[in-house]
Amino acid sequence: MPTRNEIEQHFRKYDRRTTENMRQLRREGRNIAVPVREPSKANREQLITRARFGQRKALEVINRNQPLIDPKGFPTPAAMQFRRWGYKLPKTKMEVRQILKQSRSYLRAVNNEE
Repeated sequence: MPTRNEIEQHFRKYDRRTTENMRQLRREGRNIAVPVREPSKANREQLITRARFGQRKALEVINRNQPLIDPKGFPTPAAMQFRRWGYKLPKTKMEVRQILKQSRSYLRAVNNEE
């Protein structure tokens, strides 16, 4: 089982690689949302984008039964995407369901305000 430090290094490597890939896609003219890493510093539109991502990705993980931990014990890209968007790194499907519930409740609250 990897240590917390090894998992953090694994995430940083994934994050650097993904950030560079996203930059390249933006240079090519693609419209890719920037992850909201700190919800406390985000504006309303960014929080809505974050909640939509959380809902979409959580449903994808649950419906496709994607693993959250690889055989070596490291988080998979599916799990690290949540971390990249400012959510807690999920280790179980129940934690993914919590993210789904949190995202849906935020989106409902926003829709009720309008």
